[in-house]
Amino acid sequence: MAFTGESMGKTAADYGAETVLIIHYHRYSGNYDGWNLWVWPNMPTSMDGKSYIFDRSDEFGVVSTVKFSNKHTRLGYIVRLNDWQAKDVNADRFVDIPESGVAEIWLIEGEYDHVTDPASIDLRPRIKAAFLDSLNEIYVSLSAPVDTKVAEAKVLVKNEQRPVKSIEKADPTDISFTNYVKVTLAGTIEPDEISDPIELVIEGFLPDEVIVRSALDDPSFYYEGQLGAVYERDFTTFRVWSPVSSSATLLLYDDYDSQKCKQISMTKTSQGVWEATVEGDLHLKSYRYSLFSYGKFRETVDIYSKAVTRNSLRSVVIDPARTVFDEWEMDVRPSMEKFEDAIIYEIHISDITADTKTNVVNRGKYLGLTERDRTGPEGVKAGLDHLIELGVTHVHILPFNDIHYIDEGIDGQYGWGYDPYLYMVPEGHYSTDPSNPLSRIIEAKMMIKALHDSGIRVILDTVYNHTASTGEGSPFDQTVPYYYYRTDRTGAYTNGSGVGNEIATERPMMRTHIIDSLKMWVNDYHIDGFRFDLLGLFDRETVLAIDRELHELEPTLLLYGEPWGGWGANVTFSKGDQKGTQVAVFNDNLRDAIRGSVFDPKVKGFSLGSRAKERRIMRGISGSIEYSYDIRDFTDDPAETINYVSAHDNQTLWDKNSAAMPDASQELLLNAQKLSNAIVLLSQGIPFLHGGVDFARTKNGNDNSYNAGVELNKMDYSRKAQFIDLFNYYKGMIELRKSHPAFRMATAQEIKENLVFLDTPRNIVAFILNGEATGDTWKEILVIFNGNIEDAKITLPNGSWNLAMDEARVSKESLGEIKGEVILRAASAYVLYK
Repeated sequence: MAFTGESMGKTAADYGAETVLIIHYHRYSGNYDGWNLWVWPNMPTSMDGKSYIFDRSDEFGVVSTVKFSNKHTRLGYIVRLNDWQAKDVNADRFVDIPESGVAEIWLIEGEYDHVTDPASIDLRPRIKAAFLDSLNEIYVSLSAPVDTKVAEAKVLVKNEQRPVKSIEKADPTDISFTNYVKVTLAGTIEPDEISDPIELVIEGFLPDEVIVRSALDDPSFYYEGQLGAVYERDFTTFRVWSPVSSSATLLLYDDYDSQKCKQISMTKTSQGVWEATVEGDLHLKSYRYSLFSYGKFRETVDIYSKAVTRNSLRSVVIDPARTVFDEWEMDVRPSMEKFEDAIIYEIHISDITADTKTNVVNRGKYLGLTERDRTGPEGVKAGLDHLIELGVTHVHILPFNDIHYIDEGIDGQYGWGYDPYLYMVPEGHYSTDPSNPLSRIIEAKMMIKALHDSGIRVILDTVYNHTASTGEGSPFDQTVPYYYYRTDRTGAYTNGSGVGNEIATERPMMRTHIIDSLKMWVNDYHIDGFRFDLLGLFDRETVLAIDRELHELEPTLLLYGEPWGGWGANVTFSKGDQKGTQVAVFNDNLRDAIRGSVFDPKVKGFSLGSRAKERRIMRGISGSIEYSYDIRDFTDDPAETINYVSAHDNQTLWDKNSAAMPDASQELLLNAQKLSNAIVLLSQGIPFLHGGVDFARTKNGNDNSYNAGVELNKMDYSRKAQFIDLFNYYKGMIELRKSHPAFRMATAQEIKENLVFLDTPRNIVAFILNGEATGDTWKEILVIFNGNIEDAKITLPNGSWNLAMDEARVSKESLGEIKGEVILRAASAYVLYK
């Protein structure tokens, strides 16, 4: 059947628009229910997409005409099912708009490339995807079933036929008549043939090129040397790992803006590495790679970039000796004896210094966190001085490695950083000059040293579970297509992250890249720990390798992550899998017990009177260890749990409690704000505080403010002035934890021997710590949490106690002696000692 277009000779003006995209879409089943388009202008870092329906049909399938009132030279598009239930092809795809302003394309289900000439379309049964997943096995997805008992296959490598041993069903649960088959070769494809064209022919189907996927996990492709631009004063060696490429060219540019470049052919060495050495001092010289694979040239930045031009358009060579400032060599990590000594405070570089009511000079920048003597309304301390005053030991900084959807240096740009592009270079938007490749590097180091000088360690939030985009938008996919991401039998990117793709951490060279980049942050930037976004998507072997190699490098590095994935994910590292490692995981069991479900804002937790949460609170208090037969959880050691009630995700604690109890008085909400993190700070394990929770931070109920801009997300220091008593309460609790080792026991055995829970009335949890046995200056410590929203009574055990903390005060010295029956205020915490 011959297909025809409808835009021949037309311009955008004929459609009453400046830019027009006509998309024809074909599905083999003929079922188009729910399928629609997502289209966006491909401007720098644009996220402004819209949904469009297929509003008519033709002999090919269904059709949509998308019109824009502005002139565009390129558009991005995705074919999706309903509201992101699925994607036809998970990668972002793009179409160039001709001078007429009208582009008309044809899409065939499951195929990445679009067709611009309808006369070339052939809708006969075809091989939808063929993957070389070992050196002698090809897994094949077909557009129609085939009978494997009679089917025949041919494999051609560089047009030379290779003998086929068998064609059989790839899924043992299938019947022999199936559209998913495995073709096994009689011999193997040699490693040096991987970059040659490999074609699969199955009788009755259009042939297709074989993509090399899991076969690259073979040890013959594992490279242990240094990749990227390896600088020496008199020469630089460039190395890029791309076994599937049949050629590689280094593009060395005259300057950052010029398109003129010197093209230098690279030589293929061992394990699929391409290499070129260029004479001279190349410090600050920009470059890209051009790689030829699967019949097309792919131009990309270096995934091992340590410096880039603005918006990461080009990689930049750097001399490490010229990326530091004078005092950097004197930088020293603040001391830390054990992981349980950490008190983590989560911040965003922009949020913490962006408030215009402060006198911070470099607002929203790395340098903003180097400034001292900065204040806000009524003289409250702001920025770095706020952190110092609060007394936390670690700041957890939302990702500040290279971010995709931020136009660097442009006012109003904002993001959390969970859309990574490159992993080994700081984000330029937080520097004072994104166009200067050294600015972001040196200023990030200045920030880290300022924090270190203030006694605060730095944790970098990392996102190794997905990247911002795939295909042409990903330097990883451009370097080795389909290798760095998990894909299904049809070649579609799996979506365990919930944002369109997930990184294949289990692949040896991806695992190597993760560890190489982590080590770089430790060695070059003196980072003190890492938080791993969606750690649940990591394979266990990679987690163990990170744990082993990083702690060999620096034993005090704090490592922790989220033991879950996106909705419907195949979680491979969950709560409990961290046992026996030095990697901690977030304790959502304790979080939900204290504040209620993060997914339903109306659900209350223990801190606002919800019943039957006592056992879950007790598990958290005991470090989530196997404390007793009826109090057990997911850890073998208290350092394996990160205790928290709020973070950047979901509603702030103040907003959550306000939504759960809209009629609550401000006094009750403030009490709940204190009680919630009193449980966190006085429990065994590692406490984690959301930045601004200490002064009732609000985002006006927004539970996902990643794109809401800095005005909503900023830490508003007028609230610190308004709620200074709350701030001082948090400050006091932090000092209390730091001063008393009984709250920071290091082993499960120590906890079981020195923590005793008391029988208490409903919705009250109380326990006694043996301070003397833990080396504490207090012989015995009694802690009481009242989760009732009204006053309650309790009888204190064992005579008189010194009061150190109640619902309003925290003190290192005794606030007086109490004994016998006492009244506990609504939603309150108490610490008493002998």
